[in-house]
Amino acid sequence: MSNVLPYDLEVEKIIDEVRSRGVKSVVVQAPDGLKPYLKDLCMRISSIGITVYISTDPCYGGCDLVDEIGRKLGAEMLIHIGHKRFVKIKEDIPTLYIPAIHSADVSKLVRMSAEFLRGRGIKRVGLVASLQHVHTLGSFVEGLKSNGLEAVVDDATGGLVLGCNVEAAKRISGLVDAILHVGGGDFHALGVALAVDLPTYIADPYKEEVRDIEKLKRKILARRWWAIQKARNAKVFGVVVVAKAGQFNKEYALFIKRELETKGREAVMLVADDVSPERLSSFTFVDSFIVTGCPRISLDNQEIFGKPVLNGEDAKELLRLVAHG
Repeated sequence: MSNVLPYDLEVEKIIDEVRSRGVKSVVVQAPDGLKPYLKDLCMRISSIGITVYISTDPCYGGCDLVDEIGRKLGAEMLIHIGHKRFVKIKEDIPTLYIPAIHSADVSKLVRMSAEFLRGRGIKRVGLVASLQHVHTLGSFVEGLKSNGLEAVVDDATGGLVLGCNVEAAKRISGLVDAILHVGGGDFHALGVALAVDLPTYIADPYKEEVRDIEKLKRKILARRWWAIQKARNAKVFGVVVVAKAGQFNKEYALFIKRELETKGREAVMLVADDVSPERLSSFTFVDSFIVTGCPRISLDNQEIFGKPVLNGEDAKELLRLVAHG
């Protein structure tokens, strides 16, 4: 692998922070896509006499901190790379958030986006981006404008979207003809597409391409409605409380359990740190699961669970349908 890092891990900022705190050990946490770039950072921290542990667990966002592991290790600080602060409560150990800004030149991608949008008759486009790319939105605004398009970015959010927080798109949806998401993969753009009734496109800095996500959106929605309809006939539900600090919602899970029981269904309370088909497959007596943590767990993985799995919003629709027979 090349030693040239495509992301700014703000190494000197991290070094200054750990030195100022006088810590002796830290845990570094990052999503899988950023793990290959951690070596130099960790070696640099180690070089000043600090013990560094790298978490190998998946990392799904700022809602997913490895606080408990840090406490067990006796670590005095968590360095969380690739996300912003999400949890509203105080972290169990001091946490430094590093966004890991992507350093690619987007000038070509801007031109491609303008041509793509014009070809679809789009005149006013709303711009959003994932954290690694939100700094490029200014370039997109200017570049699209110079190509005869009007670009809108929400002032309050700066255009930043997360997997489960797409307010940046929702706030401007009534002002534009379409939404253009700047970022890699489909995860964040799909969240936008599911939340707004507008054409949603991806400007991908990694592949240097612009693409439509409508086909995937329709596929996910079809799976969602299939799951809700199948769950309508379920007799036994597993209501899952997710233990991650940013996803913990015990009271809502208990509410769903009570509501199901008042409608003649059985419900068992389950608790999990990591929700996966492997972890749920042992509960053969459960007909359908309702996960009260991240809403994307069910949306993105429906076809591999083998049973209908709903999120908190889906549960509201299910309860409405059950109430009406």
